[in-house]
Amino acid sequence: MVITGMVLGGAGTLTYFVISRPDPPPATPPAAAGTGPTSPESIAKAVIDRLNAKDLDGVIELTCAQGKSTGRRELMKAVPHLDPASPATTRAKPIAFELGQLSKFPDGYVASFTVRFDGAEQDGTMRIQLSADKWTLCGLDSPRIGGVG
Repeated sequence: MVITGMVLGGAGTLTYFVISRPDPPPATPPAAAGTGPTSPESIAKAVIDRLNAKDLDGVIELTCAQGKSTGRRELMKAVPHLDPASPATTRAKPIAFELGQLSKFPDGYVASFTVRFDGAEQDGTMRIQLSADKWTLCGLDSPRIGGVG
């Protein structure tokens, strides 16, 4: 009888410690290589880098789903240097984009930027928002370059 009580008591104590032990925190999955920009700051920098490289498709890649078609059209109107159909002389003209400040607003972030073209300097803004759990470019208020648009 004493042995049975000790066995049952020991089993109960073991069960208590196994059940009451906290679960280990889930492992954090490693960031996938080559997934691209993952923060509002990195999206803003990537947009500026791609604008400076005159990479229209690259900018559109970073754009939210609802802005892809209108974004392409509006960006080509505002910055003819990005339009693949523009004459080579237009595409070859130097243009420089520089990132300014990034500010939080209720729906995401707003980043200011400066465009330098033909000795003139103009300011613009871009909205960075979450779209399908990814930070994306979701609006670009670019100045019109060279009086176009």
